[in-house]
Amino acid sequence: MTDIVLTLPIEAGEEAQLFGSFLNRFMESRSSEAERMAQWSDAPYLMVRSDPGDGWDTKVVTFQQRSVASAFSAGWAKARSIAQGRPLS
Repeated sequence: MTDIVLTLPIEAGEEAQLFGSFLNRFMESRSSEAERMAQWSDAPYLMVRSDPGDGWDTKVVTFQQRSVASAFSAGWAKARSIAQGRPLS
């Protein structure tokens, strides 16, 4: 399988809290899918690494399935946009 890697700059504070909440909700909503995939996958469903910066972190989120990475990316963009008062159209 090929790794699909998302690199996301996350500001400290409210955005970091929003990211943590979104990540938890995303994984909770996909827990049964992650368990099913674990049977035949040679890598974790999702891996997250934080690289600290000055006032922000770079979150490196790695998936094994392109569709899951796409769903995560779209969901995060929507959550972030709504939090900033700019709903996606």
